[in-house]
Amino acid sequence: MLFRRKKGVDVDIFWKEREEALGTPIRGKILGKVIREENNLPLWGLFYTTANAVYFQTFQSENWVSMLFFSGAKSRTRDEITEIPITSLQVFRVKPKKRGLLSFFEPPPRIEMVWTTHDGESRSMLFEVMEKPEAFVATLPEVPAVKRF
Repeated sequence: MLFRRKKGVDVDIFWKEREEALGTPIRGKILGKVIREENNLPLWGLFYTTANAVYFQTFQSENWVSMLFFSGAKSRTRDEITEIPITSLQVFRVKPKKRGLLSFFEPPPRIEMVWTTHDGESRSMLFEVMEKPEAFVATLPEVPAVKRF
């Protein structure tokens, strides 16, 4: 077989281990692709929410296309977890779709997230999802300062 599936971790075990490591239940999870302007390579990862934070987790992956076209690029991602405290969030919403004839050619739904770092710097992230984005955004606990939908 040309493409063999690697033996991986059971999904239920993975999420149980994440909850144990975080010490709190995971409220929602979704697979997404971060939209980045600095290069054309997508950054895929898992987004998940708890009562206290939003997390973005990437996993190391090899990409033969990037190795072929981008000299020396062996790995395009690494194992990394970004934690964004809910208290630092300013925006967490489904980005509104455009209306009109060209809306048919629009990309998949996008979730927009804006937060303030502990240094007071404003950061943002835009990510595409294939599943129902409204359901994922709704997993965020009610926080008055966060702009939704």
